[in-house]
Amino acid sequence: MSVTLDLPPNILEQARKYAASEGVSLDMLVAKTLEMMTNKHNPELEESVSLPTQQTIKPSPLGLFPGVVLYMADDFDAPLEDFKEYME
Repeated sequence: MSVTLDLPPNILEQARKYAASEGVSLDMLVAKTLEMMTNKHNPELEESVSLPTQQTIKPSPLGLFPGVVLYMADDFDAPLEDFKEYME
């Protein structure tokens, strides 16, 4: 199966650097990350992308994908007018 991801250049560069620092390919890093996120045990996937035993993928302290949110409005968590009657 083939998947195409449209990532911001800074995220792609961070992922490439992280994969290189772990000694794995970017494809392997993505596959292992998706496997961890879905919490599914898939022996076929495990065999095809298993990491060397001395290396593991560790999430960064700031999350798996820091910098993904490029913009958030100042009033992001402000009450919505449409729900005003329910909040009184």
